[in-house]
Amino acid sequence: MKMIVTRPQYDITTKYLSVWAGEVINFAQKKKIEVIDLFKDKANKNDFTGRVKKLKPDIIFLNGHGNDDCVTGHDEEKLVEAGDNYDILRDAITYALSCNSGKILGPKVAENNEATYIGYKDKFIFVADSNYSTRPQDDPRAKPFMEASNQVMISLLKGNRAGEASEKSKNKFKEHFMKLSSSQADPDSLQAAQCLWWNMRNQVCLGNLDAELK
Repeated sequence: MKMIVTRPQYDITTKYLSVWAGEVINFAQKKKIEVIDLFKDKANKNDFTGRVKKLKPDIIFLNGHGNDDCVTGHDEEKLVEAGDNYDILRDAITYALSCNSGKILGPKVAENNEATYIGYKDKFIFVADSNYSTRPQDDPRAKPFMEASNQVMISLLKGNRAGEASEKSKNKFKEHFMKLSSSQADPDSLQAAQCLWWNMRNQVCLGNLDAELK
């Protein structure tokens, strides 16, 4: 079984996504899954397209900035786009941790239930503490967001169906939302809780909801 992960890392947002995606990579490797890690400037269109076409991965984990019709890699180069090479995702389960791509790109990839695309139809928002900018993995403010997001991939790698993996992620967002909503100690907790709820509401699972790794 093969998994391709894109991990651009050129600003604070992509650094957080990249570092936290490392937990998914470690989990996959423990399950003896072959991981192709397109890290930093390796997260470019040529490398990504070539690897997908040659290796035919079972699952693709995209991390980076995005908009309605694309997900980007290093320095915001478009890796996959609705009007261009979207069809390269047709033979894999894809999870895109990026803003907005579940609005146009996702439906295009998943049309006619030919593929599975999990992503966000609006912005993906997370809260971070600037004191942890050099070690995002230790940031307690970011942890609820990244943990809930990573639940999609962890669940898929455990053998859950795509629809179930998305629901488990949403439940994790909700769980953290409830904890932060009831917290009186941190004045910023309510804002963080609202952002968690936002992500939960905007995560979409499109196409074949019964797709699973075998």
